[in-house]
Amino acid sequence: MEPKELTLLDLLAPLRQSGPRIALLAVAAGLLVYGASLLLPPRYESQALVRLDLQPPPRVGALVDQDQTQNQNQTQNQNQTQNQNQTQNQNQTQNQNYLSSLALALRTAAPAWRFPDGGEVARLARVEWRDGDQTLRVQATGPTPRVARERASWLVQESQRFLRERVLETYRSLIQAELARGKEALETLRKSLEAEPPKTLFSSTSDPALAPYLEAQGVSPPVARSPNPAATYLALKRAELWAEMARLQAEVEKLEAFLREDGALERFLAVSELVPPTLPESPLSPRPLAYGALAALAVFLLGLLLIFFSALLREEGGQGT
Repeated sequence: MEPKELTLLDLLAPLRQSGPRIALLAVAAGLLVYGASLLLPPRYESQALVRLDLQPPPRVGALVDQDQTQNQNQTQNQNQTQNQNQTQNQNQTQNQNYLSSLALALRTAAPAWRFPDGGEVARLARVEWRDGDQTLRVQATGPTPRVARERASWLVQESQRFLRERVLETYRSLIQAELARGKEALETLRKSLEAEPPKTLFSSTSDPALAPYLEAQGVSPPVARSPNPAATYLALKRAELWAEMARLQAEVEKLEAFLREDGALERFLAVSELVPPTLPESPLSPRPLAYGALAALAVFLLGLLLIFFSALLREEGGQGT
């Protein structure tokens, strides 16, 4: 005899017989899970969103007052503008990289912290960093909405303290290194000005016919047409060195005063709360209705599979006999 193929009607017959029992069992399982979920302690989650803005550290050459800058021609101004734009782009990229490293250090250190109530941050909270908008997302859980918000607020404050301490430590080292570089440049200028030019340089005169040649070589007309171009050029250079020395001296004094000022370094890291810690209205878990529905659906599907498999096994057993 040829084996009989199993049809849909063959599967529906045992389903009509055992379907109501499977449905009742699924409903009972759903109600059981629903009731058990009501006994679980609730867990609320509070969230906060913080934006970080970091300014580049001061350096020698960036603290010059506007009234100390020299007048330049249009081409030099354009070049200066381009250099400033390039410097700003580089500073922005460096700041983003440094903020990313700060956020990574925070995410590494935060799991070892403990909340004031003794809860572990690694188990009850999470800190996420987004490079695109430079925001720090803080999430904390608690048995009540108030506790969850207090934990989120504490975590935001501790994160700010941690980041500020890192910035203070790093920027203080950078400013001290920049200050040392400025003092070194200042000492080099001072030694250059201490060297006296030979007196014979000021007593000699040049041929006026050399003026057009000197101007063609790029020498400024006032220097080329002076009775003694070499002496005039040297005097102008020494005047520029004196002005540069005064400028560096002013910048060094500003950096030293800046390091002595209380709270000056804290201004470089701006922390603004875009979303303060929220007070959750509904618990994150448990969700009795969702848990009960999933349990009922899982039991019902499992019962259907058992019915179909049992029908298939009976059919194969009947064909074997």
